[in-house]
Amino acid sequence: MKVLVVDGHPAMRLGLKGLLGVTGDMWVVGETGDGCEALDIVEEVDPQLVIVGLNLVGEPDGVEVCWRLKALPRPPRVLVHTAYNFTADVSSCLLAGADGYLHKSARCEEFLATIRRTAKGERTWSIGGGRPRRGAGAPEERVFLTPKEREVLLLMLRGLSNAEMTEKLYLGLPTVRTHVRNILRKLGAKNRRELFQPRALEA
Repeated sequence: MKVLVVDGHPAMRLGLKGLLGVTGDMWVVGETGDGCEALDIVEEVDPQLVIVGLNLVGEPDGVEVCWRLKALPRPPRVLVHTAYNFTADVSSCLLAGADGYLHKSARCEEFLATIRRTAKGERTWSIGGGRPRRGAGAPEERVFLTPKEREVLLLMLRGLSNAEMTEKLYLGLPTVRTHVRNILRKLGAKNRRELFQPRALEA
């Protein structure tokens, strides 16, 4: 299985390359800490799976890279590998189309097993401190946002106020407020603060 490693930390990329290199059934066909370069590499080497960290060098960040990868005509599987487990990060990744989410506290055995499951098309979400959730328990199967709600959520997660979103999206303030209420309800959050509380999506 061809794997591309995208992570802003050189030591992490080196460690992942070493771990995958001894498996016998996976090999790293590229590695980078830059989101734009990652997209170029995907076009060149056509990996089956991309491991993406959220903190990358410059723009785009890991979430945006995930969005762009899953929008390709032949998208690779995408496994987000991060030290974050805040609802904002998890929500952003699942709405960007990520196939899996693995906290960096996972053991090597769990990490390799998750890669293999993700490559087979299984949805695995391990948010840290809890067991991986697959199949019917995966969070993306419980959250359905309209395209406009996805736009609003992305701006919310970037810290924009309702007023700022009206200017960005060319919408009226009542419309933005309605979108925000619907998003919070669908994500099971009472207010914006809960979007940034750790493990709010963990079972």
